[in-house]
Amino acid sequence: MHMTAPTTGQKRSVRRISATKNLKEKKGGISSFIYVLMAILFVITAIASFAPTSLGLVSRVYFEQQLPPPLIVHFHATVMSLWLVLLLSQTIFGHTMRRAAHRRLGLLSLVLAPCILVSMYGMDIWGVETFNVENTVVASAVAPPERTAQLQEYASTILLIHGASYLLFPVFYLWAMLVRRKDNETHRRMMILATLVLMIPGLGRLLSVTNVLPDLGMNIIDARHFYLLVLIAPALIYEIVKQRIPHWSYLVGLTLLGGWMITAHILWTFPWWTKNAPVFLGIT
Repeated sequence: MHMTAPTTGQKRSVRRISATKNLKEKKGGISSFIYVLMAILFVITAIASFAPTSLGLVSRVYFEQQLPPPLIVHFHATVMSLWLVLLLSQTIFGHTMRRAAHRRLGLLSLVLAPCILVSMYGMDIWGVETFNVENTVVASAVAPPERTAQLQEYASTILLIHGASYLLFPVFYLWAMLVRRKDNETHRRMMILATLVLMIPGLGRLLSVTNVLPDLGMNIIDARHFYLLVLIAPALIYEIVKQRIPHWSYLVGLTLLGGWMITAHILWTFPWWTKNAPVFLGIT
């Protein structure tokens, strides 16, 4: 059988394809860069959310216009900052195929994850105590039963706002850790979702403190959840463009998140929730 020798153009094409393939294998593939971009987006969101108020707090404490915040505030800010730095570092290591560094640094998450949950709960307890003190001082003429009702409403709303973080952060994180050795694609997406649900307080500040984001006529809970979906949209759009449908782990994770969003929307109008939920924050 007569074999035709490859032309010079064909040889160049083969070399070009081989070089592109080697580059992708060396750098983790173009698709892995979306995780780096999502981590950067989370970091930018956190800075935009907390930097203005944090600088204002430091200034007031420095000029003795306000007492220093309690230790729980510093602890929460530290562990959350470390988590975001860790996520960004891990996505970069994953993209550049530095697997040994990725594995070693990933062990830090085993410490940070429980610290995040503890710090969130501590911040909510402190927030309720601060609200109670300020409400009592400012509205001392208000009858105690009414002050209690205001405190219950505040506490129940906080639990709905942070509910996705309390419930889904451990689910997504544990899921990511359990599959990290056998399903890297699911692992990476679960870490993105785990961090996503931690961004709700930051989005709340952009909505109600700095007023950067409009609420579009939605209540304080629905507005936060809406912008949470906007925040994850780049990852979903990328996967739709790339493979016509998001990865199954994204679909399952967002189904769980959507279920909580619907539940929170319903509970926010229930007097039963307003009356009984504050028990979780020590209010009876």
